[in-house]
Amino acid sequence: MEEHFITVKTFTYPADIPIVQSFMEMRGIEIYMKNLTSNRIAYTIGDIEMQVKSSDYENAKEALIEGGFSKPEDFL
Repeated sequence: MEEHFITVKTFTYPADIPIVQSFMEMRGIEIYMKNLTSNRIAYTIGDIEMQVKSSDYENAKEALIEGGFSKPEDFL
């Protein structure tokens, strides 16, 4: 079965990403930051999507809530 990546969280500001990214990687959850570029000046607000493998989606949601990066109602 081929896995695909799905968006679990969208970030408004690039500065919010490094802490969440490190937290998820410490939990063993592989992430991909869609629309993340090396030139942070090029960002438009609200465009950066954190994506995870579809099989990791539930674990990623739990990790984001446990880490205080999201609320349960963000996933309704």
